[in-house]
Amino acid sequence: MELEHTDDIDEALEWAYKLGGPGAPAAFLLAPARFAFAERSGESFALTLHGQEWFGAGFGPSPPLRNEWQTCFISYSTLGDRVGRLVRGDEWDFYTRELVDVRTGGSVNEVTGAVAISALLSEHAPHSQVWPGDPEVVAWYGVDDEEGLASVAALVRWESGLHVVSSVATRSNARGRGLAERVLVGLMHAAAARGVVWLGLGVAHDNLVAERLYERTGFTRRAEFSAYRSPDVGSATT
Repeated sequence: MELEHTDDIDEALEWAYKLGGPGAPAAFLLAPARFAFAERSGESFALTLHGQEWFGAGFGPSPPLRNEWQTCFISYSTLGDRVGRLVRGDEWDFYTRELVDVRTGGSVNEVTGAVAISALLSEHAPHSQVWPGDPEVVAWYGVDDEEGLASVAALVRWESGLHVVSSVATRSNARGRGLAERVLVGLMHAAAARGVVWLGLGVAHDNLVAERLYERTGFTRRAEFSAYRSPDVGSATT
């Protein structure tokens, strides 16, 4: 099947939505400042970003692959342990949720105490993707209990301009009380009040407890990614 190529990001977005529908995962990754080009063939689509390293993302049964990629995410990969010189690493799922039904109701505190947030993440979620002071963070939301900050999550604006939930964490001795769900629901209401229409989030493929939480709060799994990276490149991130 003929391979189509574009370096027009608006056309690439059209392709992403045609393949993935509203809230397409590929749209969350299309960063204008780093966009190089996109390619599609049939029901498969790939985009390439450049910056400190070349990054690729592939969607569909047979996404076009590029030799220049140093890191890539391949959706529903059946490519095995290697993509060219790139080695398969972690696996994670991407969820999205439309916020049209959360315009009213729900509340949660906006947290501005960087020290308290950092302390909670350091002890109870040290592998969190974003931290206080990271420029992509729009706001932190959380709930307190008698011991202080108990659960927290960040609303993040990615380079694409779309928003995701990140660094959802609950203090170990406060788990099992529904606090993370409360924070997540409150964050969704706060995001909707800011005009956010779609939220995304990524979660490790084997984190079944977190995935059940996201599904209870209306998120839908849209892609299962395998991350591949060059052996001389650090952990794969967007």
